[in-house]
Amino acid sequence: MADHPYVPCLAYYPWVRVRVACDLCPNRHGVYRLARLAARFGSETPIADVLAGIAADCPYPRPDPGPGARKLQKYSPRCHAYFPDIANPSPRPPDLPAAMMRPRLIQGGKG
Repeated sequence: MADHPYVPCLAYYPWVRVRVACDLCPNRHGVYRLARLAARFGSETPIADVLAGIAADCPYPRPDPGPGARKLQKYSPRCHAYFPDIANPSPRPPDLPAAMMRPRLIQGGKG
């Protein structure tokens, strides 16, 4: 995941709920409370380091960028974890309280 200029660390994360997803593993997704992540990792921790901490138990770890590290092959699976609310921001926050949401008309619903 690339660093996003508007969310450099947890202190600047725009919502209360932090969603994590993976394109490679469909069953690996989750929702975390921002306050708990800040208590666990620190509020000034870079967002990429938080993601690495959350996905630390991934069966397809990211390559170690350190010196002398072996380069992964082109088709080797590697962790695809990301923050969907940062990667694809929506105009409405994903954690808007139900009382603040307007009723919506569902097509095909009972009349």
